[in-house]
Amino acid sequence: AILTLSRIGASPAPPHRAQASARGEGRMSGDGPESVGVAHINEHGKVEFGGCLHCSWSEAKGRILTATRTWKEGEEILVEHPLHIVVEDEKCAAFKLLKKLCKEHDEHFDYEPLWYWCAIQSLTSEQLKGAKGCSGASLEVQRNLLLLHHEEVDEPSKAANMIVKEIAPNADPITVERLIQIWVLNCFEYSDKPQGYSTYFFSSFMSHSCCPNAVWHYTGKDHVLRCRRDISVGDEVCISYLPENGLLQSTPNRRMELHETKRFWCNCERCLPDHDDLSRGLVCPKPKCKKGVVFAKTPAAGPAKDNTLLPVHLTGSTCSECSEAMTRPEAIKLAALEKKLQELVDEYTESDKDPAQRKLELDETFVDEHFCQHVLADLFFEQLSTAYGSKKQYGKQRCLLERRCAFHKAAYPGLSGAHAW
Repeated sequence: AILTLSRIGASPAPPHRAQASARGEGRMSGDGPESVGVAHINEHGKVEFGGCLHCSWSEAKGRILTATRTWKEGEEILVEHPLHIVVEDEKCAAFKLLKKLCKEHDEHFDYEPLWYWCAIQSLTSEQLKGAKGCSGASLEVQRNLLLLHHEEVDEPSKAANMIVKEIAPNADPITVERLIQIWVLNCFEYSDKPQGYSTYFFSSFMSHSCCPNAVWHYTGKDHVLRCRRDISVGDEVCISYLPENGLLQSTPNRRMELHETKRFWCNCERCLPDHDDLSRGLVCPKPKCKKGVVFAKTPAAGPAKDNTLLPVHLTGSTCSECSEAMTRPEAIKLAALEKKLQELVDEYTESDKDPAQRKLELDETFVDEHFCQHVLADLFFEQLSTAYGSKKQYGKQRCLLERRCAFHKAAYPGLSGAHAW
């Protein structure tokens, strides 16, 4: 299976690139503000990738990439080398000092030391005069890094000011702050020992979709972008900022995860309001039915209070069998069942005890009675499968795995890494 790569999450995180792109001062053109570098990005794309993708400016999303040719599912779109790689250096005096600052002033340093180290190692040799043991980046690499998404910086954080004062006295605190945000939002995991992050230039301008038409995987250090479903000329090329199992989550959960990590509310085709949420299917509660499927509706556009699975998402939803709509009281009961199942999943996940056979059977009966295509049922079956496996009840375990595969196939349209695994 091709592994999709999700950007590393951190909290708090700057706003999402595609919906809060840096709108710097400068002359406006058909490609948006001059400072966002659309012309430079397209020139880079022509030189490196033959212009197969075109960058343009969208008032709603900022910079986006669209296809200039067609691709079929599975075809390779491009291969990109890292723009910059930074790894921890325990022998470096500057890195040791940075770790000390993070520990002693944790009220000002919101992230792990490596995030700040990436910013420091993205300064030029001129900016690093006075810093001990830092290799830094070339002027061209820094220029490209500063074109990656970050929120507009009006003043530096206390952490950036402290880094300049204690480690890089020749650097501008605003530049350090911008680089910190750029790495937090745009980097990918590179190595574990020593831990390192990498950034990629062209791929960083791709927007998110919960139904992406492209997917990344690694070949050595390089990112390989492949077509996940057929792409036509003019289509926007999107990847997922969520991991593969995240794409199977309910719409409220996906949208909240993206808001918390990327600071935007997704409005892709799977998140549009008042559509069937194929990850929230329950058995029809009507006394004369009890066999049809009732799918919750996707929530209203815009901000949400949290990721709670609300009765309002079920009120008015119709059964696939009897075609009757859910009343408000019925929706409240269905949402209560979802809450109970979430508690059950948490109980199994957090427990280190082997559940009794009778409990396993009763809990499975509860899920079968009320749920038919639901992500919480899938998560419960994952725990139940492990429990049956520990009891060497492999027939039951295999049955649950087959049911999970059926859910993955039904809940997500198209190729799914979670389904493949």
